[in-house]
Amino acid sequence: MGLLSALLASISQIYFVNRPLAGLLITLGVFWASPYMGLAMLIATLSGVLTAHFLKYDPELQAEGCYGFNAALVGLSLALFAPPGAGMLVAAAVVGAVSCPLYYLLRQVANIPCYTLPFNLLILPWLYWTGQRLADEVPSNYEFSLSAIGQVIFLPDTVPAVMVCAALLLAGIGNLGWAFVGAVITSGTATFLLINPDYINFGLTGYNGVLAAVAMFWHQFKPGWSILAAVLAGLMTAAMLKTGLPMLTMPFVLSCWLCLALRRGFCYYQTKYMTDREKV
Repeated sequence: MGLLSALLASISQIYFVNRPLAGLLITLGVFWASPYMGLAMLIATLSGVLTAHFLKYDPELQAEGCYGFNAALVGLSLALFAPPGAGMLVAAAVVGAVSCPLYYLLRQVANIPCYTLPFNLLILPWLYWTGQRLADEVPSNYEFSLSAIGQVIFLPDTVPAVMVCAALLLAGIGNLGWAFVGAVITSGTATFLLINPDYINFGLTGYNGVLAAVAMFWHQFKPGWSILAAVLAGLMTAAMLKTGLPMLTMPFVLSCWLCLALRRGFCYYQTKYMTDREKV
């Protein structure tokens, strides 16, 4: 039961939720849209979770799904971009396992959250090498208001997106609300910058903003930081789409890091200023 709980928590942790029921809802949504992607996701996530268990990493973080959510994204991306077959499933298990110690090492080295950096470090170089882009497969005249929320797991379709929304709601209305806000802000930024409307409608311009806004809410920062993170993610996403480069969730990671750095800088100068005033 502990292994199953950690597996499902890992899947829900993609959206900063660590509830097994939320993970189950997301899993059902993925299998509804693509059983093949669902299988790859489960194999990769299980591999990451088992690796964390074998290496005896922090049991609390294991239970929260922290060592498995990068692996879940690895499985989803490989199922989407790699040629289908048994070899891809083996690759999902291997790369999913590697994402676990990579996440652990980054946590030890860096003094800031690494978010989905392990996933990006493992998959982005391969996408650049093979010249693959998610934007190449964008359908025209696609319209669905929740596409950005579903696109986080590469599935902007109705059922997966609705299931994700239900999973977010389990963790509180704030998670779902900021996911919507992040999607709207980044989509609006893309519209202002004249990004291809098909990219906007398909959720490509919005999913990094969804994660960025929810991340700042998860950190319990003031609302302005969620808005700023979404704007930054939108600008970075637009730049990547204009250059035609694969981005995955790097705009989300970079925008959150920038917000963390700015907030730390503000807090430092505010503390220093208050200290000087007290000395006077």
